[in-house]
Amino acid sequence: MTKLLEIKDKLIRFYSRYESYLYPVVRFVLAFVLFSMINGSIGYMERISTLPAALILSLVCAVLPSYAMIWLSALVILLDMYALSLEAALTAFVLFAVIFLVYFRFTPKDGIAAVLTPICFKLHIPYVMPISCGLLREAYSVLAVVCGTVVYYFLDGINRNAAALMSVDKGEVSADVSKFSISVGQILNNKEMFLVVAIFVVSSSVVYLVRRLAVEHAWTLAIISGILIELAGLFVGYLVLNITGKTLWLLVGSILSMLIGFVQQFLFMNLDYARTERVQFEDDDYYYYVRAVPKKMVAKRDVKVKHFGNTGSMGKRIDRSKRSLTEEQEAASRKVIARELDIDEDLLK
Repeated sequence: MTKLLEIKDKLIRFYSRYESYLYPVVRFVLAFVLFSMINGSIGYMERISTLPAALILSLVCAVLPSYAMIWLSALVILLDMYALSLEAALTAFVLFAVIFLVYFRFTPKDGIAAVLTPICFKLHIPYVMPISCGLLREAYSVLAVVCGTVVYYFLDGINRNAAALMSVDKGEVSADVSKFSISVGQILNNKEMFLVVAIFVVSSSVVYLVRRLAVEHAWTLAIISGILIELAGLFVGYLVLNITGKTLWLLVGSILSMLIGFVQQFLFMNLDYARTERVQFEDDDYYYYVRAVPKKMVAKRDVKVKHFGNTGSMGKRIDRSKRSLTEEQEAASRKVIARELDIDEDLLK
């Protein structure tokens, strides 16, 4: 544990020293992963669905604020939807308009959560996002996760129904209605999406409430309770909706998400309950009972170097260019050192 605490302390000091350089790098990597995922899933417009385009957009996101990543990714998605179908592009535009109203109204500072949620879905660990929001953010931050979840399921549904959208004849009125019904149906008729959104909201709320309780190991209880709610809720929901083929990834993703939650606990709230202190004090109006739980920290070494006398001048008076000194030079050196240290010269013989 001590070694892990030392590594954590080094990471904190490294982050504090190079924070201004790390932020652009992290934004670049995150944006590149996001645009690569969009190109791989719905890259219907070939001009923007290339590696150079993804690199250029990622560089732009690296120098701009975090919310610029959301605007650029939405623009790329709309262009891809337009290349596939005008009806799909209109549906995506209305969806993004609603999402942006919710996002900028309630969670304008949680754009990273909205971006990370679709990426975590691709990695089969989306369950970590409501846990992380409940641990590190406010209760309403789960709305950013909801926005990311809705976008993921919409794009996934469009990708699975792309062949049906492209096969419809654009010249017929009934065909236009069919395209709209296919596009809108990826949102309104997606029962799995509503199930996942409901479970994520409940689990994140429970994690937030539990981790704020004044009990020992509150964060541990919050992580375990959130994962169990997600695991049980989604498992039962998949059985009711007759959704197959996701039980294994649900179990594996839940375990990985729980491990990531414990890593977050170690980094942000690693408490030493064995050294809990209880303090009582009062002022003119109240009497206070305070329970203080210290964080686990690595004891810093306090190295003190004492200088006796003018050691700088003492070093200058000794000729270090010669390896062996004559008896006269040694005697002179002893006198200088004894005078500087205020000791008897015979002690240096």
